[in-house]
Order: sequence, then structure tokens, then C-alpha cells
Amino acid sequence: MNSQKAVTSRRAMAIARRVYDEINIALWALAVVLAFYVVVFIAPKLPELRARAEALRAEAINAQDEWYCQRWHMGPGTPMHSQCVLDLVQYRQSIENRLADENGF
Repeated sequence: MNSQKAVTSRRAMAIARRVYDEINIALWALAVVLAFYVVVFIAPKLPELRARAEALRAEAINAQDEWYCQRWHMGPGTPMHSQCVLDLVQYRQSIENRLADENGF
């Protein structure tokens, strides 16, 4: 009876090793396919996506600057509008520079 358990145990270990090896190969194949997909389909679009994100960010910042200038009664058409926008741009830049210095960028 003991030898039957040993044979069954060896058989179970062989099956477990085979399953492990198959899963390992499948995961490596998936990693290779995913890397190929990123290199072929995602990486070439990164500059375009980055430019689009930057344009959206600039648009949001301009809208916010306009909102503040209008809130302070210096909206478009008023004599101080250009100076208001320039001051906000300079203020925002000084904050971004300070944050970059603090974060070591």
C-alpha cells in the first residue's frame, strides 16, 4: 500500500510540474505578445497623445485665467485684461517652478 501512495504521489508531482510549466510558458508568451502590442500599437501614438494632453491642459489653464480675470472685473475688452492674463501666467509659472524645485525635477 505504501508503494502505491509513492507512485500516486510521484504521478501527482509530475502532473503538477507539467501544469506549472505550461502556465509558466503561457504567461511568458502573454508577456511577449503584450510587449509586442505596446511597441507596435501604443508607442508610436505616445507623442500624439502627449501633444493632445498638453493642448487640453493649456486650454484648461487659459479658461481658468479668463475666469479669474472676469471675476476680478478685468474680462476681455477691458483695459487691464492683457495684464491680468500675463500676471496669472507669471504667477502660475512661479508656482510650477517652486514645486519642481521642491520635488527635485
